[in-house]
Amino acid sequence: MHLHATPSLRSSSQCQGRSGIRLSRGLFTGVLMGGLGLCGLGQVGAAGPEEFDRLATDALRATETFRPAGDAMLESAAANLRAALVPLETLLNRSSSGEAWRKYLDWPALQAQAASGMAADPVVLRQLEKQINATETGLDMPQFVRVGNAVTRYAEAADAARGADGLSRYSKRLDSLASALFSASATGNSEMLAPVPPLLERLSESGQAGSLIASVRGAVSQPNVQIEVGEELLSGAVNRPVDQTGPVNEVVLGTQIRGTGRTSGNVRLDFVPSSDKAVFDLVFDATNVSHTHGTQGPVTVRSRGVTNLDARRRIFLDADTVAASPVQASASTDSTVTGMSISSRIGKRLIQRIATRKIAETKPQAEAIAEGKARDRMRRQFEEQTNPAVAQMRQQFRERVRMPLEAQGLYPEMLHMHTTDNSLRIVARKSLARQLAAFSSPPAAVGGNVITARVHESAINNVLEEKLGGKLFTQADVDKLARQQNAKMPDSLGSDVDQKPWAITFAKYRPATISAGDDRVKIMVRGDKFVAGDRTFPGMDIWATYALESSPYGTRLVREGDVQIYPPGFKPGGSEKLTMAETSLRRILQKRFDKVFKQVIDVEPLPLKGELASVGPLPMNQLVSRRDGWVVAGWRKADRIVQGSSLPSGEVVLLNEIHSAAHQVRESVVQPVAYEVVR
Repeated sequence: MHLHATPSLRSSSQCQGRSGIRLSRGLFTGVLMGGLGLCGLGQVGAAGPEEFDRLATDALRATETFRPAGDAMLESAAANLRAALVPLETLLNRSSSGEAWRKYLDWPALQAQAASGMAADPVVLRQLEKQINATETGLDMPQFVRVGNAVTRYAEAADAARGADGLSRYSKRLDSLASALFSASATGNSEMLAPVPPLLERLSESGQAGSLIASVRGAVSQPNVQIEVGEELLSGAVNRPVDQTGPVNEVVLGTQIRGTGRTSGNVRLDFVPSSDKAVFDLVFDATNVSHTHGTQGPVTVRSRGVTNLDARRRIFLDADTVAASPVQASASTDSTVTGMSISSRIGKRLIQRIATRKIAETKPQAEAIAEGKARDRMRRQFEEQTNPAVAQMRQQFRERVRMPLEAQGLYPEMLHMHTTDNSLRIVARKSLARQLAAFSSPPAAVGGNVITARVHESAINNVLEEKLGGKLFTQADVDKLARQQNAKMPDSLGSDVDQKPWAITFAKYRPATISAGDDRVKIMVRGDKFVAGDRTFPGMDIWATYALESSPYGTRLVREGDVQIYPPGFKPGGSEKLTMAETSLRRILQKRFDKVFKQVIDVEPLPLKGELASVGPLPMNQLVSRRDGWVVAGWRKADRIVQGSSLPSGEVVLLNEIHSAAHQVRESVVQPVAYEVVR
């Protein structure tokens, strides 16, 4: 059977207007998208121990709600299977190994069950389910996965239609669900909820406990990514002084005015409080001081003008797009006559009195005209200069954030942005309908953070399940991916003279996980099948636990003990013993994963990109993890290096390279989720 699908993982220019105000074309794109790629802060609610206890009690009582599946449900499940078989049959007809796959899947039995409707045989369906959900290479292709899901749903419906047998299976699942909820209530540990998603999915497929399923999902569907970015960080990349001197050549009330003017002030970023989207003002605030002269007849008047200028444009950023309002501009002028000369030799005093009176009479009108010209010119120039920045930000938000994340299936199911007067906050939830998210509020941030990233383990684990679940990865795949990204294959994932080329088929459920504890992080890989050279081995769970250690010199992750490698469900220290094959596999994997799970991981400073490159890298100011699954990292602005002094070499930040074993995951998953949202 050779049918196989290869799995796949995945300085701004300047513009200058005539006024001399320089604005980056990638102004917000570089700041909000290219520089950070993070997303923000907010909280909807949280499930406490009392809520989990109540839900567990409801689960135990739900046994009374069991209803055997009816004919309509069975027929619907059969129709779903028939529809799923069509694209798979098309695929097999095109494949040279199609007949081998039909034999492996017992194609006649599949077709017979799909046509049986209400007469489905749950025993046959369970056997078919086992075959199609095995770890054979190629079964991770979408056509097979869809058929596998349809077979499972049909088998659940058929079991639920069998009276006492269906009730027994239903009761056991409710007991397991209640046990998991009680454990989560007692310990506050999110790991206790690991059995919940598949239990809810099976209950849903069997058409049972609809209200209970909705209640449990509601309690564990809180936002699981929350990040806050301070205005002081972003404004540092936007704010800039303006100092421009230029000629003045205007006609005011029929008089030609010439001279020079100097405009000095600044362009700045101003956060605007908003609860429904992120709102920013680009503000130009300056003063123009001019020294001019105008001649009419024999009279030449010299004057000094002071014009206060203000222009601002409001930028709106939400989960869908970037928009901007028209430019608002204002100008206020105050002029003073600094001298007068009269070229006529006759009647100089009379001419001076008349000119003085005329100047006084026309001054308000002249100043109003000057203000209007300055306001219109400022509005036009500011709009011309900010239009490219807004257009580029909109394009890059679409092309660098939304489209790549959507293409990889990484775009959050819920994403909301808003601003306060001093921070950008975004709250997100990354969880499919069958997955759980957070159930509690994250720890508080400490003072001094310019970035606070709060990520619940479920956000990372849900993405890892989408990207890795049931997939086959070979050493060649990782090497190809590294070359595509112009990166070097991590030494820990390569081969040496003692290690043959490897391959791993990840488990479908929770294939790789990060579990947070109290100032600890556990990293686990679950493989359904391992290959070393020409030898194939059964599944193993591999994990290592790291303590988070902070000091004035930085933060690091220190591995506690050896890498642990055991078969799924195996309890070390118990009466059960490992087989010879399992012991052999452990030795092979131990060599590999001792390199993958390093003894000490020093976390490097957080590099910033685009407009923010000059602000970074940022040293870490906070790093905590908690048993309810939350990891909170805070970064502060780097201290200025004074001549003759030095900073500690260990200034560090969170998990930019949490583990070399997760190199491809970090590049295609962790960074796009927790590092590209505001990119």
